[in-house]
Amino acid sequence: MSKSQHDLLLQYKKTRRDLRAKHDRTESKEDQALLSQMIGDVEFVIEWLSTGRQPESRRGIDRRSVYELTKVWDPEWFKEFVAPVAATSEYELSLSDEFSLDDAMTGLSERERQCYVLHVGFDYSMLQVAQELNIKKASVQNHLKEAAKKIKNNRTRDMFSIVV
Repeated sequence: MSKSQHDLLLQYKKTRRDLRAKHDRTESKEDQALLSQMIGDVEFVIEWLSTGRQPESRRGIDRRSVYELTKVWDPEWFKEFVAPVAATSEYELSLSDEFSLDDAMTGLSERERQCYVLHVGFDYSMLQVAQELNIKKASVQNHLKEAAKKIKNNRTRDMFSIVV
């Protein structure tokens, strides 16, 4: 804790003492209620300054482990994905392959794209995908089903536009 934070903490503690003394001397119920609220607010700030965390927060986002915060999804991964066989070999995507892949995956939500690329492109099981993305296996199944449906519709639409 820096010196300025320590000084601020001391000032808040002095203010709390003064407010408590004034609360004890005050006879008006309205004034006591107002002073009680002020004391509560000051104690909230004192706890926040002392702990460095928001008071009364049980499981704040800052308390999660690095493994829960780390995401395996890198949007550049789908550039490496062509087919399950090609994904295991060293294959450089041509610009046309990249465009056709992008067209096929147009309309997929971010989560559907993540599930599809991990499952089909990197050959993860549905359980592994669920663990990597911190979601349920049933959600992965639903996302994959929707992604396959959208990709099939996109491919059909693209084939129709080539014919016309």
